[in-house]
Amino acid sequence: MLAKLLLFCKLFGPIFGQIFASLKGAVTTRLHRLTYRAVENPRNVIVIGASFAGYHAAKCLASSLPTGYRVVVIEKNTHFQLTWVLPRFSVVNGHEQKAFIPYGSYLDRAPKGSYQWVHDSVERIIPCEDGHIGKIELASGKNMEFDYLVLATGASGALPSRVPAGTKQEGMEQLLSEQEKLRVAADVVIVGGGAAGIELVADAKSRYPEKNVTLVHSRKTLLSRFGPRLGETALGELKELGIRVIMGERVLSDNAEGGKIKLSSGETLACDYLVKCVGQYPNSKLIQALSRESISETGHVKVRSTLQLLDTSLSHIYAAGDVVDMDNINNGRAAVQQGQSVAQNIVRSIKSQNQLEYHPQWWEGMTKLHVGLGKALMWMGDGSAEIIMSVKCRAEELDSAKVWKFFGAKPYADAGYEPKGN
Repeated sequence: MLAKLLLFCKLFGPIFGQIFASLKGAVTTRLHRLTYRAVENPRNVIVIGASFAGYHAAKCLASSLPTGYRVVVIEKNTHFQLTWVLPRFSVVNGHEQKAFIPYGSYLDRAPKGSYQWVHDSVERIIPCEDGHIGKIELASGKNMEFDYLVLATGASGALPSRVPAGTKQEGMEQLLSEQEKLRVAADVVIVGGGAAGIELVADAKSRYPEKNVTLVHSRKTLLSRFGPRLGETALGELKELGIRVIMGERVLSDNAEGGKIKLSSGETLACDYLVKCVGQYPNSKLIQALSRESISETGHVKVRSTLQLLDTSLSHIYAAGDVVDMDNINNGRAAVQQGQSVAQNIVRSIKSQNQLEYHPQWWEGMTKLHVGLGKALMWMGDGSAEIIMSVKCRAEELDSAKVWKFFGAKPYADAGYEPKGN
């Protein structure tokens, strides 16, 4: 009990720290608008990818780079994809558009000329011989030089973890397709006991209690990245909903053709809707082609504590977010902190100042796990103690409106988007 009380008290430090950082950032941004001057042919700081890490890094850079520099954001998607609502929106109809936030408004307060947005994808990073500058080749055929580069390309996968779609319309259509597959199914099997799998299976059973819903997980415990109690508590919630949970088994079937799937134990399950919440992979191919020593066995990008590439000949290249090889809980909060640290270090490098080290903090891993429609588990832990609270969460769209506001967008207005007909 004492350890839990101390953990709860520790939370006040990060809360006040974030409030102070927000106030300091607001003042710094205002002052920067008064001192920054747009110039011809500025030196580029390129950010590849604009999810939590890249988008926030771009904002921090646009609000702090000295005159003569600008941030260039390279993003292939038309909208910010809010990934942690995807399990819910793969089940519940009527909120699909809320998972796709229009880009741009997060940078509205940056000085004129301090940033450029490029809707494109990067094919190759080419370092120069001196190791201090380089250029990128875009899919459009254009080249851009850079003095610094931030890789924030995240990870790829399929629903309900990621949306493999470049536009809002395509993403919404994929969500609607998953909703329909679930609606007409009788025997549902979800593979993977991570957060996405647990939330999907819980929402599916909550919305359709008459369906047979099964979760298959290859390990003996759920949510192994968290403290032991969260997995145990989540397991109890799933069983209370009437979900069958099979642990320590693998699904050998690639699909549910024939209405059945086979497990590694030899057991056969009836199944007419199979979803695999596994198999995410980091989008690190740009670094794989550039520096093999900066790639881990899992394909993640190895970085130093300063978030610069492990390869010391490429110290002007940084990485942040889910693409990074780091012993932490990957979520939006951690990605934002990494993006902020990268921006700080780039500005410090321009000013010939020492680099600051980033170390994952326990509070970055705080998690809200939804275990059915209307209920969630709030978890936090620092390695010595953990706290779990059961809370009501009646909003079907979850906290998506808060994220829209965080990125400067009005929920759920999207003036630049016109839905296409069927």
